[in-house]
Amino acid sequence: MEDEGSPGWQRNNYASMLAVFLLCITFSFTIPFLPLYILQIDPSVSGPDAAMWAGIATGLGGVGSFISGPIWGILGDKYGRKPMLIRACLGGAIGLVLFGFATSIWQIVAIRTFIGVMAGAPAAAMALIAAGTPAMRLPKALGQFQGATLGGIAMGPVVAAGFIAAWGYETTFYVAGALMFSGAAVTIFMIKEPRRALAPKNTADKPGMRAILKSPLVWAALALVLFLSFAAPMVQPILPPYVISLLPDSSNSTAIIGWLFFGISAAGAVASVLAGRAITKIGLQKVLLISAIGVAVFLIPMGFVNSVAALAALAIVMSLFGGFLTTSAITLLPTVVTAAALSSMFGLYQSVQALSSQLGPAFGGIIAAHIGYEAVFLIAASALILLGLPMFYVFKRVAAVHKVIVDPAMQQV
Repeated sequence: MEDEGSPGWQRNNYASMLAVFLLCITFSFTIPFLPLYILQIDPSVSGPDAAMWAGIATGLGGVGSFISGPIWGILGDKYGRKPMLIRACLGGAIGLVLFGFATSIWQIVAIRTFIGVMAGAPAAAMALIAAGTPAMRLPKALGQFQGATLGGIAMGPVVAAGFIAAWGYETTFYVAGALMFSGAAVTIFMIKEPRRALAPKNTADKPGMRAILKSPLVWAALALVLFLSFAAPMVQPILPPYVISLLPDSSNSTAIIGWLFFGISAAGAVASVLAGRAITKIGLQKVLLISAIGVAVFLIPMGFVNSVAALAALAIVMSLFGGFLTTSAITLLPTVVTAAALSSMFGLYQSVQALSSQLGPAFGGIIAAHIGYEAVFLIAASALILLGLPMFYVFKRVAAVHKVIVDPAMQQV
């Protein structure tokens, strides 16, 4: 990565952010309301069971994303990150439209799995940004990108709540799918990808993936990201039914849930933008450590509240720390690989994210169904403290010994 960056890197960055913003605002139509949609499809299931099935659907989507992530990463390094971004947008659009036609829980699970296999838009966009942005500006650029991502996630539930109230779930999914196609259009017409950081096309060899798979530094970084990002998503599928359990029967739960998720995602978006500056000033590893502790501290009391207002306040503060945590973890990844391996690195990150942020909800849903909502928050915080913090110090020791491995084939790119 050269100090001056690739020609047109700012245009590409903003276009990538816009494409992923459009994708996230439409895809987040589904996430908060999936347990409620399951209850509509099958009224015989209970609230905890709906949370469990939503978690299972999200978890299987994570399995699909886990398997496909490295494959899309290798293809991105060889053929371009732009085609991978287009593919992910189109796959997500098709999946959202199919949600509107679902008539059973198993169809919801199958469609969510398909979306997981086709996922990877943020990974492709981050690789594109990291390949072209000057090194000194990369933390700020990735923070802005994460802010755009969470901004889309924040707006989605609020917009969806209005659509659902007016037209119902099915029409909302149709509209979301149609809007997601616009992300592919932005990518096609606005992004001009730099070619200098791609792996060679005329060989069956895969230097990017080969180099990073034999690097202890890469494995330490991925393990750190896995353990630090596993906790918070465990509470994702239980929040809608948990909120309903705290509300009077006459309350408009759809609107309240929509605004709650808006506040959570908006807080994360603001924190992500600020994280780039904090990383530059006080250092990447310090931001990682402080933000991980903050997430754990505010997860615990969320299981003991008796009002939605208290739950919302704690969740928003937790999300502020979560925004710092996610951005600093993402910023860590390009520092442990060369430019030609960026898509492979972010493809592996997609797999790690699938294990943490998508299998996490599956565990959260199962815990809620068999133990109760309160236990999810305690177990999530304990997992972060007992697994994430020790891995932080393991990474520091590995980073002190091992350096970035540069494959000779990459040096010829």
